[in-house]
Amino acid sequence: MQKKGSVQYIKHHQGSVRGVAFHPQDRYLFCSGAYDGHVNVYSAQKGQLLQSYAITTVSLARNINAVRFTSDGSKIVATSTSRRLAVIDVERGEQLLSYDNCVYNGRDRTGLAVDPITPNIIVCCCVNGKGLSIFDLRMPLPLDFLYDLHQGTVRDVTFLPNTWPWCKGQRSLLSVGTDGLCKVTTLDGRTLHVIDAGQSLNTVAPTPEAYNSALDDGFTSLLMFAGDYTSAYVPDCGVKEILQENLQGTNLSIPIWKLRYTSNGGTLYSACDAGIVRKYRRWPDRHQYLGEVYRHKSDIEDMDISAYDEYLVTASKDRSVGVVKLGSPNHGVSECSELT
Repeated sequence: MQKKGSVQYIKHHQGSVRGVAFHPQDRYLFCSGAYDGHVNVYSAQKGQLLQSYAITTVSLARNINAVRFTSDGSKIVATSTSRRLAVIDVERGEQLLSYDNCVYNGRDRTGLAVDPITPNIIVCCCVNGKGLSIFDLRMPLPLDFLYDLHQGTVRDVTFLPNTWPWCKGQRSLLSVGTDGLCKVTTLDGRTLHVIDAGQSLNTVAPTPEAYNSALDDGFTSLLMFAGDYTSAYVPDCGVKEILQENLQGTNLSIPIWKLRYTSNGGTLYSACDAGIVRKYRRWPDRHQYLGEVYRHKSDIEDMDISAYDEYLVTASKDRSVGVVKLGSPNHGVSECSELT
């Protein structure tokens, strides 16, 4: 059993790890994808490898650059530099289907998102890297392509809850790119809102609560952007805050690759190219820097937090997966051990 704050580095990949993702329902299960062409499944509680799946491709290029569980947890989707989206059955360990020549083949981690409501809807970066490919896993061909959505490479994409004012009650996508723009678009390609962040963007994280549901407590809903630095954007107000930790000393040119809030939105974690994981406390008017959580030997490409906020995992170019226990679960039973 892992103690709170202790870090475990799991090394079961032969190439740099580019993606990690927790199971949406199982509190300990998570997966990773790497440049060795394998998707591994682990238990965060035991720190053990449970299963390893090899991605098949029509060429020798099997480098995986993003992984996610579907929202029902039954499948893993992975994108690779062979421009293939592969779908894996979690229980049987079989590759169910694949979509060829519809995924961006960039060397860095690419955007990949699953619909939290409909488990069959998947969105990733399209072939030229500037748009999005939309898939329905019940169909043998891609559902749609949103070409040239950005002028630069799309770095991150996520589904935005329909409580946000731009969504107007419909499912919407939130994408950011190296052109410095954050766009809110519908699944059929209509642009609902555009935000100019003033920097090249690698990741975006909306606060997890329903839009302005915590306003009575002084907390306004935010969009957190990150590239060379992290900034907080408030609808109808603009950029409210810039987090300065990545702008000090030698950290000026170190990109931030992933931002993640805990489920209640009270804590923000960031992961960057120097292998550093940072922690912030969210207050009504600011984010307070609490320090570094841990470090990898090389750049961090991806990060995720378990459903009950117990564990945080990171994917690094040093071929390892970092696992740290954040604390007790936010609800439900906690871990226990028997003394004999």
